Amino acid sequence: MGEHHLNLFQRLTRRWEAVHPYNAAQVLCVAGRLAPSQAAEAWAESLRGLGLGRVQLVDRFRFRHEVLNGEFARYPLRVLAPGTGIESHLTAELNRPFSEPDEPPFRPFLLEEADQFYFGVVYQHWVADSVSIRCVLREWFTRLFDPGAARGSALHHPREGYWRLFGGRGSWRLDETLLANFRTHMRHRQVRKVRSFGPADYPVRVTIHHTPNGLIDQLRPVARAQELKLHDVLLAAVAEACDRFVPTQSRRNRPDLSIGSIIDLRRHASADLNDTFGLFLGFTSVVCRRDALANWPRLVHCVAAQNRKHKQSGLPQASMLWMLAALAVNPLVPDRNLYHFYRKEMPISGGLSNVNLNDSWAARYHPQPLRHYLRVSPTGPLVPLVFSTTTLGSRLSFALTCREALLSPEQEAAMALGFTRRLQTAGAGGLKVDLSRQL
Repeated sequence: MGEHHLNLFQRLTRRWEAVHPYNAAQVLCVAGRLAPSQAAEAWAESLRGLGLGRVQLVDRFRFRHEVLNGEFARYPLRVLAPGTGIESHLTAELNRPFSEPDEPPFRPFLLEEADQFYFGVVYQHWVADSVSIRCVLREWFTRLFDPGAARGSALHHPREGYWRLFGGRGSWRLDETLLANFRTHMRHRQVRKVRSFGPADYPVRVTIHHTPNGLIDQLRPVARAQELKLHDVLLAAVAEACDRFVPTQSRRNRPDLSIGSIIDLRRHASADLNDTFGLFLGFTSVVCRRDALANWPRLVHCVAAQNRKHKQSGLPQASMLWMLAALAVNPLVPDRNLYHFYRKEMPISGGLSNVNLNDSWAARYHPQPLRHYLRVSPTGPLVPLVFSTTTLGSRLSFALTCREALLSPEQEAAMALGFTRRLQTAGAGGLKVDLSRQL
C-alpha cells in the first residue's frame, strides 16, 4: 500500500495517545445466533477485501496500511465468555493500549447472549473516524447476512491534506476566521474549569443507554417548529446535564460552562470522501451562560445561535486553525502536563458526538436482524465525558464515556437518566421561547 501523511487531527490524537489510550468502539446488536468461526472468517475476509490490516509508521509524519496475509491467527476474533457485560468489556478495552508494535489497530470481538449477540470492533481512533469504521462494519455485517451486498473492493485513502480538502474555499476569509477563534478563546476565560485529579484523570468508564422508542420522532418536528436542529437540542441537554453533575472549580469570574462537539468534516471537503478511509474530524464548542443554564428553552436557542455562527464563520477552517495552534503549543508541554494544560486553556465540561444512521446502510437491516448500533467515543484531554448519541429507526441510543475519577457510577447513571428525561420534556413541546428577546 502507498504511504499517507498524518493530518492535523491525527497528529494531535497521537500525542494524546502518548498519555492514555485514545481508543473508540462501534458495536452491532443482532438478533439470533452466530457461530464464532463464521464471524472470524467474515472478519478476515472483510479486512482483506477492504485493503486494511496493520498500520506502520514510516516516520513522524507518514504511515502506511499493510494487508494481513496469513497472519489472522496471531490477531484472532475475541470471543467473550458467556455472561460478560458489554459495558465492562468496552470499559476495559478503552483503557487498554495498543502496545504491541505489529498489532493491527482493530480489535474485533463477539459476545453471545440468550436471543441476540454483539459483535464489533475497538480501534485506535487516530487511524479512522466513525464513518470509516462504519464502512468496515458494513462489510463484516453484509458478508455474514447479505453476501450479495458485500463491497469486495479496497477503500480509498486520502491523497490530500486538511488544507487542500477544507481550506480557503468559497467566501471564507482568514481575518474573519481568526477573529472568530480569538473570540472563542476570550469567552473561555469566563468558563468554569473541571476539577483535575492528576493521573487519576486518565481511566474511563463506559455505560450504554437507550431512550424510549419513538422519542426521536417526537423531537424532530418540535425542534423544526422552533427553527432548531436536533443537534442543538442534544447539545443543550448535554450542557444541562454537565451543569448539574460535573464537578467544577468555583470561581466568581468563571460562571459559564462550555460544551464541545465533534464534527464530521467530510461534507465540507473539496473532494468526495464517502469512500475514503481515514480521520476527517473537526471540533467546535458552545459557551452557555449561567442565566441560560437556568432556563431550558433559552439554553437551547442560545446553543443554536452559536452553532449557526460556527457555520457562517467557516467551520472547517476554524477547526484547522484551532488544531494548528494546539500542535504549535503541544511540543512545549510535557506529556504529564497535557491534560492539565487543556483543562486550563480550553476548559470544557463535556462533549457530544452525534450520528443519525437512518440514511445509512444500517437502516436497511433494522430492526431485523440489526437491533441496535452503538458508538463509543474516547474522552482525551479535551473533555472529561462524552455522550455518543446514535439514531437508528425510531430509537436514539447513547454511550456515555466518563473519567472514573470524575463521577461515581451512581452519579453517572443519574446523569444519563437526567439527559433522557430532558429529551422527553423537549419532545413534549418544552422548547418554546420568546424569540423577540435578545439571546
